[in-house]
Amino acid sequence: MKTTNLPIFAAALALCAGCGSLPKKEAVTAATPPPPPMVVPVAGTDLDVTNVENVRVSESLKSYPVGRYVDPRDSNVMHEAHVVYRKEAGASWNLNPNAPTVVALGPVLAVADPARTPDPLPAELEQKMAEQNQLVASLIEQNDALAKELAKLGQQLAELRQKMGDSKEGGK
Repeated sequence: MKTTNLPIFAAALALCAGCGSLPKKEAVTAATPPPPPMVVPVAGTDLDVTNVENVRVSESLKSYPVGRYVDPRDSNVMHEAHVVYRKEAGASWNLNPNAPTVVALGPVLAVADPARTPDPLPAELEQKMAEQNQLVASLIEQNDALAKELAKLGQQLAELRQKMGDSKEGGK
């Protein structure tokens, strides 16, 4: 009984599926799509791919091709040529970023680039350096003048001693 119902059911299914025709759709002109929404960084979300390298340095992997060789532990075993992969350096934080990095600080965003910070008050520093150079030059001039004065006083003292020595000898 089951085998006679199966062909009838299959035939009815084929007739129902083959009789219908799909309604034709009218061509609809598409309106211009709305612009994509602006992406605003939110605190606690993932960094995009471009900023990841500015924050963290990925690990360094190298591959070394190895030819056939006999196993040093067992001379009855030979290894076929293959590639050995070695982790040269693990991932670490990038403490010297090369480009400005957007750091999410909650609702406020800050651009942190220590390599591109301007010099603190360059005009004021140049003025202070010029003042120091003038001060050093005047101290050198004063030092030279004092050295000449000391040499002159030393010579006068020697002459005075010589006169005092001559007068003592003459008075004896």
